[in-house]
Amino acid sequence: MDINRDCSRFPRLLYIPIFAVIVVIMIELLARRSITGVFLWMIAHPEFFALNGVIASTIMAVAIAFSGRIIFGAAAGTILLILLGIINTVKLSILRAPFFAWDFLFARQLGSLGASVISRQMFVAFIILSAFLAGVFLYFLIKKFNLSTLRIRIFFLAVAVGFSGFFYRNETSVCKWLDIKNINWDQRENYARNGFLLAFSMNISPMLFSQPDEYDKDLVRRLIEHNDRLEDENGFDGQPVNLIFFMSESFSDLTDPLFESPDNPLENLKQLASQFPHFRLVSPTYAGNTSLVEFEALTGLSNAFLPSGAIPFEHYLRRQTPSLAWILKEHGYDTIAIHPFYDWFWNRNNVYPNLGFNEYLSISQFDETAKRGFYISDEALVDKIINVIDASDGPYFVHAVSMENHGPYIPGRFEQNEIPIGFSVSAGLRSELQSYLAGLRDADKQLARLLNYLKGRNEPVICLFFGDHQPSFGQALYNELGVMKEGIEMDYQLSVVPGLLWENRKGIIDEKDIPEQLSPAYLPAIILHQMRIPLPGHMFYLRHGLSYYPVVHRNFVVDPSGNLLDFNDLRTDPYIRGLEVLNFDVLFGSRFSCQL
Repeated sequence: MDINRDCSRFPRLLYIPIFAVIVVIMIELLARRSITGVFLWMIAHPEFFALNGVIASTIMAVAIAFSGRIIFGAAAGTILLILLGIINTVKLSILRAPFFAWDFLFARQLGSLGASVISRQMFVAFIILSAFLAGVFLYFLIKKFNLSTLRIRIFFLAVAVGFSGFFYRNETSVCKWLDIKNINWDQRENYARNGFLLAFSMNISPMLFSQPDEYDKDLVRRLIEHNDRLEDENGFDGQPVNLIFFMSESFSDLTDPLFESPDNPLENLKQLASQFPHFRLVSPTYAGNTSLVEFEALTGLSNAFLPSGAIPFEHYLRRQTPSLAWILKEHGYDTIAIHPFYDWFWNRNNVYPNLGFNEYLSISQFDETAKRGFYISDEALVDKIINVIDASDGPYFVHAVSMENHGPYIPGRFEQNEIPIGFSVSAGLRSELQSYLAGLRDADKQLARLLNYLKGRNEPVICLFFGDHQPSFGQALYNELGVMKEGIEMDYQLSVVPGLLWENRKGIIDEKDIPEQLSPAYLPAIILHQMRIPLPGHMFYLRHGLSYYPVVHRNFVVDPSGNLLDFNDLRTDPYIRGLEVLNFDVLFGSRFSCQL
């Protein structure tokens, strides 16, 4: 029976939605292990259940288009999707993490996982069954294909493509209307809320990176061949320079507005900036996604060359990755990461060890009474930094990420002492801003307290302080004040946060080496040079690149004269192309730059 005859019998098309409903229920039952849990999810989120059915129907439509058989295509799609559901269940039970599209990049590990949880006989049977189904599918594809069914096949394929484009991008009006969100920071919650097929589909785009055409060992060698070693590798006055990274949650002066307030929330930062090198950090993110900033600031790699929506901590850092922490660890430093939130958030519990940190102190190492507002206070975080330094026997690198001033900025969050503002904004935004400024003042005070402690240390210390991104209401504030830009100027305006480089002994920092503005990816190269530590290949290239484009953002670049340029217009620029090659080499490639 050919596809034309199948389609002439319209009820046969009902196999697609019927099979789709069955497959979605079976996949969710495998993952949730409770029929009650499945039906509660269906009742709570019928729109997500329906979209999972649409995705299942799309896969079946593709199978029908290629096989030329409605029932066979629907059955083949069902079997494939259930196999994915089984893999998801196995991974959840062993690793407590769902099955991602990018797991296909680690097929060898995935095979080892499968072989370790089922018997050898079952594993062999699974392979034989898969090969048999693939053979049957190829038979229908090759032997039964004829021009009379071509239009029908194209129709089903077009339907599949149309459906996939319908829900693929989170920015579409339909997705906003349905409140579809890819919860990158907590993928277990993402899969539980959206369902396996929808969450899996939304995570496909980060897989879609490609190797630069010109990538090879000789090119990498040419890019870093002038990496001369430093003459002085003995630190400062014969002592290793210790390092503190203090990344402050949503810390921003909001760039344009002036706080007409008798209580300046940035009083200490302003005073410090008159004595020490300060700069504008151009964040790769706005209002969230802190781990994107960490990724750049620790590895010297740029988000600009990764697919839109990619979260390196979640998607790519599955093996040891060259970073500032690894370099310092190899030079005898104790490397400690501190973030007073859950260790699974942004996959930090797995990523930090891969980045070279000896220890990771998460919220479990803080007392619940240390909270201010919703989160652990900056005061408690500084206490923990001080305790870690006091306990250290040798040179140390402490990477601390604060949490206190994370949104939402609801009125009364800090109970009292909220900061009044003098300019005119709407009542709701005024309340948000006043709450935010109270947390900003706390961060400013705790920075001063930490630096006062470090000032009394005997060892040479550098402290790098910077905000990760602007707060979530920034754009609304700029709009109300009438200072909102457009295009890439707006992207730039929403990306700029303050940065400060502090030293406890005069002469450690070479102020001429600090540009007025820069991307976080340049920080490791600058800091290692200040610490008199040789730079690895790709970081040396970055240091060299400060004279070309000190800011490289997904949407724009900034040249040394401060000119704002469209990133896409410079994709063929020699420095930008070289930077993309080195990013690929370190993150995905053979790491030639680490061997030369």
